[in-house]
Amino acid sequence: MKIKTSLTIFISSIAIVVLFFSAACLKQTAYAQPVSGNDTDSLISIKALRKLHAMGNFEPITKSMALEATIVANDEHDNLYKSISIQDSSGGILLNLDGSSLYQTYPVGTTIRVRLQNLFLTDYRRMLQLVASVDTSSGQLLTTGIPVPLFSKYIKVIKENINIVPMLVSFKNLADSLQGRLIKISNVEFSAADTNSTFADKKNKIGASRSLKFCTGGTIYLRTSGYADFAGISLPKNNGDIVGIYSVYNYEKQLLLRDTSDILFRSKRCTGAAWLKN
Repeated sequence: MKIKTSLTIFISSIAIVVLFFSAACLKQTAYAQPVSGNDTDSLISIKALRKLHAMGNFEPITKSMALEATIVANDEHDNLYKSISIQDSSGGILLNLDGSSLYQTYPVGTTIRVRLQNLFLTDYRRMLQLVASVDTSSGQLLTTGIPVPLFSKYIKVIKENINIVPMLVSFKNLADSLQGRLIKISNVEFSAADTNSTFADKKNKIGASRSLKFCTGGTIYLRTSGYADFAGISLPKNNGDIVGIYSVYNYEKQLLLRDTSDILFRSKRCTGAAWLKN
């Protein structure tokens, strides 16, 4: 009888250890599952959605909610990777999708309805994004976009060929509330040190940040992936307007270019400002 009791305790101990290690491996790991229902999810604005996030954390979306927004950037020129940038009248955000050639299914100017239940709010270096899964078991926050088979479960196309007008923003008004939005900045030029450079290192597939100087003072960095199809093109030397997606990397203000056609540098460079030479 004593032997049987000891054996029972031993087996129970093994079961507890197995459960413990299983839980440790899956700690804070989740994955989005398709949700049933129709278009009766309550609509939330991107501005309100962003307020649900605390920087450096992640939040599972458990309520039956949806947002409607227009695609303002995608991966057509490979400067965005497995993501699209969407905006409504209140703000913008990155939506991560675990697929390629997203522009063929989700072109710029398409208004979509995104079901949010079972997705997650996260941020990468303070840049907010919507993802389908999170994993912290390695001690780092790893995320995955919505997988291709679930695109239709979460995303519904509502309208197409919407005309998008970028928001004109001055340097002093660049703020986190503009993340993911299509903006336009004026009277800017690349720093003198960058004018002999290309957008990025296309040969070695290395991204780069190039300084864009406002003639009235202030700097924003144009961030380009080494995989972008325009990475190897030389930077324009003149002054003018540029359109792109406002982004951040920690506290660095950045602009993500969709295509070189969004650069309209037709004016002479600024003169008389010593700091522009740096």
